[in-house]
Amino acid sequence: MNDAINLSEWALFLLLSGVAGVAVYRRLPAGPGFRWGFWVLGLLLVTGAALWDRHLLFRRRQQEQVAASVPHTGRPGGYVSSDTCQSCHPEPYRTWHDSYHRTMTQYASPETIQADFTRGPLLLDGETYRIGRDGDEFWAELPDPEVKERLRKQPGAGPPPRVKKRIGLLTGSHHLQMFWIPSAVGNQQLIFPFAWLIADRQWVPVQATFLRDPTLPPSVHVWNVNCLKCHATGGQPRPDFKLGGLATRVGELGIACEACHGPAENHVAFYQNPLARYLQRASASEPHGIINPAKLSKDRSSQVCGQCHGIKWIPNSENFAQEGFSFRPGQDLDQSTPLVRPTHWREQPFLVAGLRQNPRYLDEHYWSDGMVRVSGRDFSGTVESPCYERGKMSCLSCHSMHASESRVNQLGSGKNSNDACLQCHETLRGRVEQHTHHASGSSGGECYNCHMPHTTYGLLKAIRSHQISSPTVTNSLATGRPNACNLCHLDRTLDWTADQLQTWYRQPKPVIPEVHQTTAASVVWALQGDAGQRALLAWHFGWEPALAVSRSDWVAPFLGVLISDPYSAVRFIAHRSLRRLPGLDGFEFNFVGPAGDRPQATRRVQERWRSAAALASAPGRTNSACLLTPSGDLDNARLQSLLGRRDNRSMDLQE
Repeated sequence: MNDAINLSEWALFLLLSGVAGVAVYRRLPAGPGFRWGFWVLGLLLVTGAALWDRHLLFRRRQQEQVAASVPHTGRPGGYVSSDTCQSCHPEPYRTWHDSYHRTMTQYASPETIQADFTRGPLLLDGETYRIGRDGDEFWAELPDPEVKERLRKQPGAGPPPRVKKRIGLLTGSHHLQMFWIPSAVGNQQLIFPFAWLIADRQWVPVQATFLRDPTLPPSVHVWNVNCLKCHATGGQPRPDFKLGGLATRVGELGIACEACHGPAENHVAFYQNPLARYLQRASASEPHGIINPAKLSKDRSSQVCGQCHGIKWIPNSENFAQEGFSFRPGQDLDQSTPLVRPTHWREQPFLVAGLRQNPRYLDEHYWSDGMVRVSGRDFSGTVESPCYERGKMSCLSCHSMHASESRVNQLGSGKNSNDACLQCHETLRGRVEQHTHHASGSSGGECYNCHMPHTTYGLLKAIRSHQISSPTVTNSLATGRPNACNLCHLDRTLDWTADQLQTWYRQPKPVIPEVHQTTAASVVWALQGDAGQRALLAWHFGWEPALAVSRSDWVAPFLGVLISDPYSAVRFIAHRSLRRLPGLDGFEFNFVGPAGDRPQATRRVQERWRSAAALASAPGRTNSACLLTPSGDLDNARLQSLLGRRDNRSMDLQE
């Protein structure tokens, strides 16, 4: 159709140009020079117009190809897009537009991409990846990922051909950005193997940004399968068997208005009538055709968040593949995609069957007692909390999309303090110090530091648990999960913590293993723990409240050990924490560099720590629990003994 229109436009253009040319020609002065010049000029103008039109046609076809290669926005089911909401709801639209929810997934453009595409080439596993920018377009030239995946299963196969792919989508805008390139068929989006760390302004392999056993083969990431479920609104994977690929479409990229309020087509149509708008305002009735999560019960309002922020059992059905999630705000989430709750496994037969297919599933998401240990699954922790199960707490008790003080955590106004808890626990108001046994205003006097410690891992850092609980040494011994006391008092043993909890809260003191009687719990977890524990401790060794309580003059050697860890995520976190210590802020280390460089980096850390005169003369640097000798040096024999008992089980945390 476009080509037909183009030809008809050209015919009209030539006809009108001919008529105008004849009219002008007749009025030219006599003489062959003028008339020849006129025809030459006319020919040049027509040629130029033809070339420009050809360029525009090429660009239009190119744009159509790009549009066909990425998931389409707009889908049946009543989705009208957030921009439709803006005219009537400008302030809610503005607060949503400023949030990171909106930018979960975006089309690639100069406005959305923060990465530096002028750098390169990038190297991974002996292969070269080139990146570049052409105007508003971003490109990657790389070994064909689809052919490469097929050849990987064929021993002795040659190298895959190289292809040049335009970046179509990106996910993330806060911590890191990942980029997606189109498949050869349909609009399936394949991961570009490098991600951009925003704060560090660094390209790194995508596989290095996850806490995943480095001996496992790289994960195969497909946006339409992996990310569509929570990084878009109203996503439909839609396999197209005739096409041989996917014809994915979404209501909107990112987490948009209709993700929380439901499809708004009926709402918009109803309020096209001005009388309907005036009557609704006068009556203060509920808006027609959409859901306001704040007006729902605590269960239903929290499930609106839980559709993304929960570990759900996703049905493996043709209906889901075509239509996506059937859940809509206001409905019961458990009726369509129930939460996976290991503590209720007898009531969830699908979980028993699923574990036969993937025995690692629970270990990839939970601590051994069923507490969530990976990020982005806050609702799964909330529903296990007494405050939710027996109280009136919901996600909206603390968080707000439209009235938050920070786009990072979306905490509502005044909720970044003990007031968040005191709105229910009113009897503790005025006697918080008596309850916490810590001074008001101190890190130990803040409710969430004790009841929501950073025991969840994700995004190359530690994150607060959303399963509200109280610290116990018994749980730490049973599950390996660090408790709040020892994550702040990094220099103390579990034996010391058990004594405090027994004295203050009458908790029975369990039998304490010898190592936890003599060695700080943080040191034991950092040296002997599994990769997830080591990542959490690497983060806490740079956490300012903990360093203020526990001192910072002894932690460098342990971070020096962790920057040599087999897991890239642990190395990254350890290096970031290391640079927060006095005298080590400029310490250079490439966490994705050659493995042979790591022992030397560890030695450099210990040498700088030993030579720091300010640290050497600091009082208190003789703490035996922190492996320090009476002379203030490191007890390397004890360190190596603990390190020799490290938990090396394979881990792959599915954040």
